[in-house]
This record gives sequence, C-alpha cells and structure tokens, in this order.
Amino acid sequence: MMEVKLSREQILLVIIEAAVKKFETINQKLQDQLYRYGVTNLFNRKYLLEQGNQYLKGGKYNTLVVVDVRNLRTYNEIFGYDTTDKILRALALKIREYCGKSCLVGSLDSGRFWILAKIEGENKEKLAEEKAKELIKFLSDDELKIKINREELIFLVALNIGIAFYPQHGRDIGELLMAAEMATDKAKDKGMNTVILFQEDFKKEVEENIRIEEQLRKAIKTGKIEQQIYPVFQLKVNPNSQEVAGVEVLMRWKLHPQIFKVILIAEKTGLIKDLFEVLIKKTVPVIKSALEIYPSLPFGFNISPVQLESVDDLNKTFNYLIKENIEPQRIQLEITETKMLEIQEVEDTLREFINRGFKLVIDDFGKGYSSFDRLKTWDIYGVKIDRSLIADIPQKFKQFGDQAREFKFIKNLISFLKSMGYVVTVEGVETPEMVELAKRLQVDEVQGFYYSKPVDEEKFLKCLREWDQRVKSPFSKN
Repeated sequence: MMEVKLSREQILLVIIEAAVKKFETINQKLQDQLYRYGVTNLFNRKYLLEQGNQYLKGGKYNTLVVVDVRNLRTYNEIFGYDTTDKILRALALKIREYCGKSCLVGSLDSGRFWILAKIEGENKEKLAEEKAKELIKFLSDDELKIKINREELIFLVALNIGIAFYPQHGRDIGELLMAAEMATDKAKDKGMNTVILFQEDFKKEVEENIRIEEQLRKAIKTGKIEQQIYPVFQLKVNPNSQEVAGVEVLMRWKLHPQIFKVILIAEKTGLIKDLFEVLIKKTVPVIKSALEIYPSLPFGFNISPVQLESVDDLNKTFNYLIKENIEPQRIQLEITETKMLEIQEVEDTLREFINRGFKLVIDDFGKGYSSFDRLKTWDIYGVKIDRSLIADIPQKFKQFGDQAREFKFIKNLISFLKSMGYVVTVEGVETPEMVELAKRLQVDEVQGFYYSKPVDEEKFLKCLREWDQRVKSPFSKN
C-alpha cells in the first residue's frame, strides 16, 4: 500500500480547514446561545430586535403577535422550574405546529412568546383576531400532558394575546414590539384567553400611568401622601329590616379622579401597601365614632393579592387597628376571587388573618371565573354577588315572573350560599325594583346608589346618627 505524502502546504491547508470548521461550529453555538432562548430553543428577544427590521422592511412579515402564558406562575410555585420549563417546551411545539412554516416563532422570556406573521387585506385586523382566537382554541382543546416523575400533569392553558401591525403601529421592530406588548397587557386586564389589537390610545394611557406612578412615588417620599389619600364610605343595608348592616371603606386620591386606575398602578408597582397604610390610619377615628353609634357595625376593606404576598406589611397595618382597640371581628377583608385563584401563596396569609378573627368576604362573585371549590374549602364569612348577575333580572321578572330562567338561577345560587352559612350581599342596587328583587331573593345585604353613594366622613357619620326609623338613607334622592 503506497503512502501518500502531503506537502507542507497541503498539511497546512488541512489544518486551516479543520480550524475553520471548528471555529464555525463554536461560532454557531455562540450564536445559538446569543439568539436563542435556552428553555424552548426558539429565537429570543435579542434576535427579534436585531433581525426583525430585515423581515419587516423586506416585506416577509407585517404582523407581530405576543402570547402571554397567564397561569404559568401558579404551576411554577407548586411544581417548580423543571415542570414549567417542560410546559414552555410543550407550548412552543404546539405554537410552531399551529403556525407552520408561514410564521416565525420565538420566546420573549419565561412566560411570553412572539410570532411574526404576514396578514394582509382590508379586513386584516379581523383576520388577525380570528387567527389568534383559533390559536387559543388550538392550544386549549388538546390537553397539554406534562410528565412529572411517573405521573402526568394536565396543564390548563390560559393565554392573553396582543397584536400590532407594521408600519401602522410601529416604524421599526422596537416600536412594534412595544405596541404588541401594550396590547397584551391590555388583554390581561380583560381576563383570561382574550385577544386585543393595539390602539394608539394605549400609548397615551401608558404615558398617563407613568405620570401617576411618578406622582405617587413623589408623594410617598415627601410624606404628602398623608394629606392626599382619604377614605369614603358606602353603606350595606338589610333590604327587609332597612337596618344598616355594614360599611365598605373605599380609597380616594385628591390628585386623580379615577381611583380604580390609580389602585391598579399602585398594585403593579408595589405602592399599594403605602396607600393602604394611610387609608387605615385615616379610617380609624371614623370607625371609633361609628362604633359609638352602631357598636357591632362591620367595616370592609378591599385587599389586593399583591398585599397578601407581604404578610409582614399587612400584619403591621392591621396590628395598628388592634392597637387602637378595634376588634378583628369588626373588620372584613374583601378579596376578588378571580385574583385569589391566580396566586397560590395568598392562602397561608388569608388563613392566618381568619384565625385571628378577621372575616373573609369574596368580592365580585360571579364576575369571571368563580370556584365553588374555594367556597367549600375556605372559612368564608360572606359572598358579594356581582351586579352583572342581577342587572337584567328585574326586567325578566316583569315578563316571566318567578319562572324566568335568570331569576331561578340566581335564587338557587343565593339559596345555596345561604345554606352554607354565608352572609350574601348584592352589589350595584340602584332602583326600587332591585331592592324588591333582593327581598324576594332573601339576600342579607344590599349595597349601591339606592341607599347611598360613597360619601365622606362627615356625611357618613351624619347618616348613621339620623338612620333610626328611616326607610331611606338621609342623603338618598330616592
């Protein structure tokens, strides 16, 4: 067998070619690390921002979709990161399966995916929305089964989707991504499995939210928040006896009329604990004065799940009440159930406060997803029925009487709640017809503008003093 002798130049060429191949392999690995999200192996945010403009300006894609996995956090808290990584990989495969080769799919972070697509035509907005809803259906129809050790976990898909178009909603990929994420955040506010198309008003809203946050931070830092936050009070009344049954304490801020928006921003930024502390301190003297008139009067406070994540802060605030000789039994903690269901760690906190004597009330029951499982496993004092469940019933009752399907449904629901021993309150009672309906349904309490709007300290205490022997509130126009 003849030996093939290579010249020095040939040997050098082989070495160079091997080095180049090794360099290309290393470079490819570095590129993958740089431009791919490790868990899903999809292109990441960096790739989208650096390469996205080529796709947009080249005309390959004109639509950016952001998909937010809503309930991932709960699974992470219960089963750990390894399980949530498996969920993300399974979702990545399903999204790519749905999109096919016509789209480019990537990961923004641990809970969000992005999709670049091309959607054209006069009705592209409608078509994009339909496609997004189809994606939600595609992901939720087939159960995602994740193996944990030897057992299978079924992941219940809950998504929010935001959509933005190039160039209408962004002149480059950075602006387009910002628009799509704004739309996704807006979809999250609307509930689970919702789709929102970007609107220009969203930018103004974000700018306003930033201004509100800055004002809040400045007021807290300078101590001016003490003068700006104040409580208002709305009565709860027994519709049969016409007696005052309780009070809900609501927050107001002198610098902004839309308190709901302010509270949402405070919750997202973690500032709510500072505002709530001021609210409690401002309310204590009013509670003391009210208890001199009605010694057993309960006061309800809306508690954010964000607050329930910090036991120490809440303990500090409620210990102030106890220090001021206000019994825990006089305080009701109102929490919106849909939010409670999303955050697993609130359970221990709530149970701790219940054991101390505070009373738990489920607010807005019937709005969104309501779980009967929570009703049977929690030591709940009361349930507040959302207005949406009863708003149409007076009209239906006029037409069909007690045979109206809606009337029978709400009557059975309230009967069930009362049989469980819960105090049932109906919210949003604004007319005599709704008061009569509440009597027929045998609810314990009603709350709404028929008896009073939320009023300041002076009007509230005046009302309590004058309530005796009155059928209507002293400041009611009815």
